[in-house]
Amino acid sequence: MFAMVIAALVYICLPWYIQSAVWLVNLFIPDPVPFLDEIIMFVPIAYKIKRIFDISEFLRKYGIVLAVLLGIGIIALTVCLIIL
Repeated sequence: MFAMVIAALVYICLPWYIQSAVWLVNLFIPDPVPFLDEIIMFVPIAYKIKRIFDISEFLRKYGIVLAVLLGIGIIALTVCLIIL
């Protein structure tokens, strides 16, 4: 049981494309309850893909503001380091 929990935690931490590959391999492994584990395995993949779209939408909306704030931060850090 402990090994299954560790395996699930490792699976959740993998990048979405590796999770997708593991999910595809798991589709062809016979199970006592068909498609139940595939559905459970697909949830983290869908969540990560949704998060990628959310981040890209946020950057498309506020990208210029973030770039300006990052530039101001870099300039402020440079000035502080020069003064010290």
